[in-house]
Amino acid sequence: MKKKLLDLLAKKRGIVDRMRQADAAGDQTAFDAALAENTAVDAEIARVKAIMEAEENVPAEPEGVPARGPHQRGHATTPPAAEPVNSRECVHAFAECIRAQARGQRAAFESNADVLRRAMAAENAGAMTEGVEADGGLLVPQDIQTRINELRRSLVPLSDLFAVENVSFLSGSRVVDIAPNKGFTKIDEMAEIPQDDKPAFRKIAYKVEDYALILPVSNDLLRDTDEALLAYISRWLAKKQIITENNLLVTKLAALDESATAATTANVVETLKKALNVTLDPAISATAHFVTNQDGFNALDQLVDGNKRPLLQPDPTGSTGKLLFGRGITVVSNGILKTATSKAPIYFGDFTQYATLFRRQPLEIASTDIGGNAWKTNSTEVRAITRLDAQVFDSEAAAAVSLTIA
Repeated sequence: MKKKLLDLLAKKRGIVDRMRQADAAGDQTAFDAALAENTAVDAEIARVKAIMEAEENVPAEPEGVPARGPHQRGHATTPPAAEPVNSRECVHAFAECIRAQARGQRAAFESNADVLRRAMAAENAGAMTEGVEADGGLLVPQDIQTRINELRRSLVPLSDLFAVENVSFLSGSRVVDIAPNKGFTKIDEMAEIPQDDKPAFRKIAYKVEDYALILPVSNDLLRDTDEALLAYISRWLAKKQIITENNLLVTKLAALDESATAATTANVVETLKKALNVTLDPAISATAHFVTNQDGFNALDQLVDGNKRPLLQPDPTGSTGKLLFGRGITVVSNGILKTATSKAPIYFGDFTQYATLFRRQPLEIASTDIGGNAWKTNSTEVRAITRLDAQVFDSEAAAAVSLTIA
């Protein structure tokens, strides 16, 4: 250690000489570099002096007890401990950290900060902390809750907008008339009356299909959980019922896409007004309703008229709180009603006239712990079944606009 100290002192003298030369030459860059190196050497000198001082205070081994070398056979070896740091070194290192930070000398700062870290580690050695499980961390309680937090998501039942008919048969049909488009024929007095027109009808056939799910639930889970798990599963299945019906009705809305009118935000107002006034029958237009997704609603909600008034007007009674041309508007999640290639769908019309949802069996939820595989697997099987179909009745009762969004 003494030789190392002499080497460090000789190195320091050389650094001091360079500092004088740089100062005389007015070379600030060289002076700062030499100063940073000098600070690091000072810290190393202080460390070596502290070690030499500590070694002088170590008591000698009792006579007759051989000194233990690190490689002595038959004796346990102890890994070298971190070099001790005395209070004088700590004060010096702290002061040098402040200087280095002010001068932007990263290397000098880290060198002195390491001295302080070793001092803190030695100070805290053997202390109980919560950061280490064995040192007390196991005693710290954790806030673990098993309550199921149901996320709030939009789930609009589209069946509220369409005609819904509960049926008692697997299949069937309905008769729809074809509206007359011509009046009576003018005839002369005593002329024979022609038979040039008669009522016409078409058949709308439906065929109910099954949609179902089986969910096995461990009986151990049902007994050990403190949640009303079966009640939660019932709510979960009810949401899936709405999604199933929505998917059916969305396929009927998608049938309007082939004849959809293209529009941009620049002309969507004129396009929608023309569709309401011309494309739809006046009787249908009077009771029309709008359906779009989040992207479509966002585009419409940002439009203003010539007087800078919002295109959408307030409607305290509606689900969105907005009216479009005095008619309600329903917003469906983008996940259900998708935007394809930056084109948001906007559907409008009287959907109760456009299509009908047939329900043979709305939603049946049943469970068993002895049937199926439940008995063999010690579980409870929850079964959900719904039987549905949807058919378009009047294809002219609704229309669509494909809105290009940015």
